[in-house]
Amino acid sequence: MINAQQLVLNALTEVDEISVNNLALLTQNNRVNLLDIRESEEVEQGVIPGSIWIPRGLLEFQILSLVDQLNWDVNDEIYICCRSGNRSALAAKSLLEMGFNKPVSVAGGFTAWRDSGYSVTTDILHF
Repeated sequence: MINAQQLVLNALTEVDEISVNNLALLTQNNRVNLLDIRESEEVEQGVIPGSIWIPRGLLEFQILSLVDQLNWDVNDEIYICCRSGNRSALAAKSLLEMGFNKPVSVAGGFTAWRDSGYSVTTDILHF
């Protein structure tokens, strides 16, 4: 039997991660496909501007509708943010298993983004 941290470490061997610094550089010049999978009480603290909120428990059930409505493609990079980077690693692995080719976990999550001094908004785009 493995614990949750080992499950996360296993997921990180299969999915890519991006640092908040590199994500910030990407968002300066581009529109990125960014999901926030935290719970409602967590997103009340703010979100990364432009991110779309889908709670982790609903991700697999709603992602295909979201991709269809936003004209995303299974070959597009989809960045996934949680509080610390653990749930996003598991979510990225799940999307990989669903057939998405480039799910990317945000290393350190929202906490790292906020603590690095990057912009935060309370304008939450909910799907």
